[in-house]
Amino acid sequence: MTAPKKKSRQLYEAIFQPIGNIIAKTGIPPSWISLSSVIASMLSMSAYALGTNENVRSLAVLGGMGFLILTSLLDMVDGSVARASGKATRFGMVLDHTFDRYAEFFFLLGIMMGNFASPVLVFFCYEGMIMASFIRAKAESSGIVESCSVGIMERKEKITLILIGSFLEFAWIETSWLPFWPWTDFGPIAAAVFIVGLFSNISALQRLEYTRKQANVKKQDDTKE
Repeated sequence: MTAPKKKSRQLYEAIFQPIGNIIAKTGIPPSWISLSSVIASMLSMSAYALGTNENVRSLAVLGGMGFLILTSLLDMVDGSVARASGKATRFGMVLDHTFDRYAEFFFLLGIMMGNFASPVLVFFCYEGMIMASFIRAKAESSGIVESCSVGIMERKEKITLILIGSFLEFAWIETSWLPFWPWTDFGPIAAAVFIVGLFSNISALQRLEYTRKQANVKKQDDTKE
């Protein structure tokens, strides 16, 4: 059984499909765009990592945000190009998901290196991302479900939260005060990382429960036959 697409996914696919159609005419392989998203994430990591220098901490956040936005845009475009060029394959999907995990690792590593979030928080966040992805891959490869893209939050929403946290962090550094942010040792980026980790783990459990229900439905159907 295929899980229905979220409205947010349908929206951004509709927005980026015309761009994908244009890029597809250049002959650029979708895999190159997927690889470019990883490179952009590495640049985001490098920018965030500069946060240890207090003199450029706000610029480090801006740089990290900029390259993270580029990472997300390239990730959305590669699928559009694959569909437009007729080069959407099962291996291409596996490759895209693999590059996504590498990209997540790099920008979270940069956030940790720049002291914007503790290693414990970053590990918690990445563990949640990995488990949500693993359960989806395992459920789909088992044949129980055709698609297991369910859950409270997917990758695009998680990156959006990190970007919001980064923007608030930039404002926090520049003004040294936010009336609604009382935690001096727990900045907006750290809060965003925690929320993403929490939602990712909730999504993992939701996907596990969805798979369990579909497995029971399939078992009942087999019994009837």
